[in-house]
Amino acid sequence: MYLIVPDTNFLIYVFKHGINFDYEIERALNAKFDIVILSPIKKELEDLLKRDLKGKEKMAIKLALSKIGKYKVVKCEGYGDEAILNFAKNNKNVIVATNDKELKESLLNNNIPVMVVRQKKYFVVFGMV
Repeated sequence: MYLIVPDTNFLIYVFKHGINFDYEIERALNAKFDIVILSPIKKELEDLLKRDLKGKEKMAIKLALSKIGKYKVVKCEGYGDEAILNFAKNNKNVIVATNDKELKESLLNNNIPVMVVRQKKYFVVFGMV
C-alpha cells in the first residue's frame, strides 16, 4: 500500500483545474493507496484562505480544504517542503504529489517517487522501482 502525500500547490492546482484527485491517483498507480495530508500542509491552506485572494484561487483553496477532510491528517514538524521531505524519508512506500521543481528534484535524489500533473488533466509517477 502506498501513501500519497500532496503538497499545498498540488492540491490547489488539482481543485482549480477540476481534476478528479482520487480517480487520477488510482489510474496512475493501479495499486492500493491512502492519501495522507501532513498537518503543515493543512495549516498552509488555512493560512492562504485568510489572505485576500479572489476568484478561482480562493475557490480552489476552499474546495481543497473541504475535500481533504476525508483523508487522514498526520501531525508532523516543519513547514511545507521540509515537512514533506522528512516524512517521505522516514516512512515506507511514500509517493509525493507535487509540481514543485526543487522539491521534485530533492525527492528523486533521495529515491522517493513523485507524482505530477501532466497537461492539466492527468497524473504521472516518476521514480518508481
